[in-house]
Amino acid sequence: MFGLLTMLLSTLGATGMGSMLKIIAGIFTAISDAKATNAKRELARDLALSKASIEMQKAVFGEPNEKTYIFTRTTRRIIALIGMLNFSAISILCTLWPSVTIITFTPNAQSRNIEILWGFITIPRGDEVVSAITTGHISLVSIATLGAIIGFYFTPAAGGK
Repeated sequence: MFGLLTMLLSTLGATGMGSMLKIIAGIFTAISDAKATNAKRELARDLALSKASIEMQKAVFGEPNEKTYIFTRTTRRIIALIGMLNFSAISILCTLWPSVTIITFTPNAQSRNIEILWGFITIPRGDEVVSAITTGHISLVSIATLGAIIGFYFTPAAGGK
């Protein structure tokens, strides 16, 4: 009788332990499945957002078509060339006569005193309403600006176009 009772208890104990292990494994499986579902949902949301972004760009800028792209690129370069030639003419004139002084007027909004901490510290700006600049300065600044225009409009983009 004692042997039968101990066999029954040990069998039930092993069965109970197996059942508990299955329950714990089921909990871990449910947690990992929930994480995988959340990851899939997040991926689907990211893909939907990127697709919506692409669709919005197509709606705003148009479908990337080879014929329209060439027209757009050529038009932009012609406008840049016109602006660059205009700016080059001004730069050449400023280089030929670098000592000519150009007087500009400062708007009233910019001639006020400088106030820091809501007027606690006030720095007088001065009563001068005019600024003087020489054409030599304009020709020096134009070198960097013309370089930026050439670099931006006349070099190929990352896509090679």
